[in-house]
Amino acid sequence: MKKILALAVLSLPLLGAAGPASRPQEGDSKALAAILAEYGRFQLDQYPASRIQRGLAVTKLPDFSYEGAQKDVGYLRALRKRLDRLDPKRLSHEDWLSREILDWDLAEGVASLDHFRTLFQVTPYSSPFRGLLQVFTSFTFAGERDLPRYLDLLRQYARAMGQLQTNLEAQRAAGILLPKEEIDPVVSLARSFARKPEESPFAVAPARLDRIAPQRAAAFQAEVRKLIGTAVNPSLEALAAVADVKTYRDAAPGQVGLVHYPGGDKAYRYLVRLHTTLDATPETIHRRGLKEVERLNARLEEVRKTVNFQGDLAAFRRFLKTDPRFFARTPEEVSERLMSPVRRIEPHIKDFFLRLPKAPYGVARLEPELEGTMTYGYYREPAPGRAEGDYMFNGSKLDERSMLSAAALIYHELIPGHHFQIARQREAEGLPAFRRDYTPTAFVEGWAMYSSELAEEMGGYPEPYDLCGLLANDLFLSSRLVVDTGMNALGWTRQQAIDYMRENTLESDTQIGTETLRYAVDIPAQALAYKMGANEFWDLRRRAAAELGKKFDLRRFHDAVIGSGAMPMTVLEKHVNWWIDQEKKR
Repeated sequence: MKKILALAVLSLPLLGAAGPASRPQEGDSKALAAILAEYGRFQLDQYPASRIQRGLAVTKLPDFSYEGAQKDVGYLRALRKRLDRLDPKRLSHEDWLSREILDWDLAEGVASLDHFRTLFQVTPYSSPFRGLLQVFTSFTFAGERDLPRYLDLLRQYARAMGQLQTNLEAQRAAGILLPKEEIDPVVSLARSFARKPEESPFAVAPARLDRIAPQRAAAFQAEVRKLIGTAVNPSLEALAAVADVKTYRDAAPGQVGLVHYPGGDKAYRYLVRLHTTLDATPETIHRRGLKEVERLNARLEEVRKTVNFQGDLAAFRRFLKTDPRFFARTPEEVSERLMSPVRRIEPHIKDFFLRLPKAPYGVARLEPELEGTMTYGYYREPAPGRAEGDYMFNGSKLDERSMLSAAALIYHELIPGHHFQIARQREAEGLPAFRRDYTPTAFVEGWAMYSSELAEEMGGYPEPYDLCGLLANDLFLSSRLVVDTGMNALGWTRQQAIDYMRENTLESDTQIGTETLRYAVDIPAQALAYKMGANEFWDLRRRAAAELGKKFDLRRFHDAVIGSGAMPMTVLEKHVNWWIDQEKKR
């Protein structure tokens, strides 16, 4: 079963009726602490990424089989029953939040089993390939005792690939095949990890074995190469071969989208709830996306007139995509174009936030081996031995990487976006371990998108073209609401989705091509979480401001929404309702 990152259901009662009591009871609190500790151990046992984040040795890879998913769901269901025995009114507010978040997580984990056979596990955006590889590339050889553990992990990797193969074959038997346009990306991805033993990403370079006696190190490397050749590579090839045969290709559907599969409609509605953590229907989201794109296009038209561009909106988009002024010439210039907006808003941070993370922040270039495979960069959070949180940017092929959205991007990725929220959450020692690690997409990406929009209030877009970058980014994320729901629920073809994004975004044809497959096949509904999460932050802010009037302090609101860490948006709604009540009493 995949690790659940984000989740929820809407229209829950206000905290005044369902919230925690003012006098928590020690017995319920201790029982909750025991449940949280057990769940934390479960996560460490199940998810290698959690162990790597804590600097712990990885000894077990996940079980991707249906039987493994059944076992996990049985555990989650039993844990939820224990959680149900606690009285929410006998908990402190923070304990109550922990209970609400965990209950939501467990409920969605249990529900996931119903859709196990409907969702693909081997696509470029949703496969475990890169995550599992990190187990091996981050492996530290402190002494000879680590050598057998590495070899055992290689055997487990081959077993995991066999489980993915079994699942893909079971899906085929149920009439659920990869769309024709997704077969080659999946086959290529699996085979990209099956290289000659001496060139394999699972091979161990001599420099990593400097603490091992040379003779023993050489023997170990030979064992690794043998396992790669006899177990790892054959398991990858067998997985790729499931779809890379004429009978599979001929039977594969020509259309994309979950709506075309048995059980696909129910699976998509589950995923909408899972990723947005809201009880919104695909139809409602689709309509909201259409309105947002229309609104943003109108703002972009206003900017076109402001800069006195001679040409229509389509021509203005082409100009924004191609004019040389929006491209950097060197990686050093990329770094400067990213950090300049940060310096612009730093003097205003104190007017919008009460508390900041302790960790410093900056930008750095991606590792060379990643630049060819990652279209964009990513936020790299602080980790043991590395105090700084960085935005890792792609410094290659700069003539293909527009810097138009540099300001909006860095506000999203660094401050006041991901760094402010994630670093503060990691530093919150009072939170249970699972809450420090909890990263629901709607909250984390919603906050980052809200932050890029908040930066407009902070003076972050003084030039019209900086604002164009924000609008371009928002158009891209808002268009996802339209095309994701269109392909997965409303019967849109992929070509319809491509045409819509071409008309309403500044993305390249290559990017639109990979993105539409991502929405329709790889991780349906995940792309909805960014804009829907941001909308929820704005809606809650407006509600708080209206209810509190002159008592509303934006700094205190921001402290309230990120100060207790990430949570499903429905839980956040109840948390904000509680906070509003507390503010009224001040």
